[in-house]
Amino acid sequence: MTAPGSTGRIGVAVASGMLKGVYGHGVLAAFEERGLRAHVYGTASSSALSGGLAAVGRARRTGVAYWTGAAAAAADKGMSSVVLDSIAEYGPTLREGLFRPGAPEFLLATSKVTDPAAAETTQGPDAKALGRQLLRNVFAGDRSWVDEHLATVVFSSRAGSGGQERLLTPDNYDAVSYASTRMLHAWAIPAEIDGEAYVDASYTCSCPAREVAAKGVAVLVAIGCDPFPLFRDLYASEEIVDGSVLNGARVLVVKPDDDLKNLGVDYAAATSEGLLKAYELGQDAGHRFVDRHTELLGSAAPEPDAGTEAREADA
Repeated sequence: MTAPGSTGRIGVAVASGMLKGVYGHGVLAAFEERGLRAHVYGTASSSALSGGLAAVGRARRTGVAYWTGAAAAAADKGMSSVVLDSIAEYGPTLREGLFRPGAPEFLLATSKVTDPAAAETTQGPDAKALGRQLLRNVFAGDRSWVDEHLATVVFSSRAGSGGQERLLTPDNYDAVSYASTRMLHAWAIPAEIDGEAYVDASYTCSCPAREVAAKGVAVLVAIGCDPFPLFRDLYASEEIVDGSVLNGARVLVVKPDDDLKNLGVDYAAATSEGLLKAYELGQDAGHRFVDRHTELLGSAAPEPDAGTEAREADA
């Protein structure tokens, strides 16, 4: 039975965007501050961290610090090392919080390589050249290689038997998180899950809105990091439209009004000042969203139990 003032279950899908994902983190931090918590969080690539922290109630505590550190390290260490270091730092918190009883369902999208020849290419020395070609294909509207060789695989913290989703567990979380981020043109270290080749989710599913909507949510909040139309993947296969209905869920889109590049934040490079401004812009957008949709607060999921240590640290 739905409680008074409730609109039903809430889902949040956070789009990838490399360093531009700092905006979405700001939105989630504002949601957390206002008590707007989802029953299902869907993430892909760079949004795995921000969405995961939101799911365990730690988005505000981490804030912009992760993004400034990642941007500074990217130039010196390379993106593979940056992501692996972030998993080492934040993985213990997320592995503990995401799988606690009563935690929101957490979805993490990936792109699985579906045939041995393509897997050999993505895992070998030709991966960078392929990655650059795939980026050129984005501008040409050519998704033929992706359609032929990749498939979306979504890992869920609550996947049941017989479904298309795979189960996300504390044991495979690190591997799935890294695999979800691996853009071929810039990530030197290959990604495997259970011995199978994977690449960045964004090639096939940069915003898992459809997967979140399929979880029986009444409202789906989709968070993008660009002012342009929000699409399911890099190749614009499906637009996620504000005010539309997806799998029975009312879609509400949050995204910046202007390109974050104007603040000094691009996908692979950003200034510390720009990251802070973009994060604050996301916070402002998140607060304005809650002000417009206060009815959602009556449907918000209970605050996750992040543990005594986390609560004391946040106090």
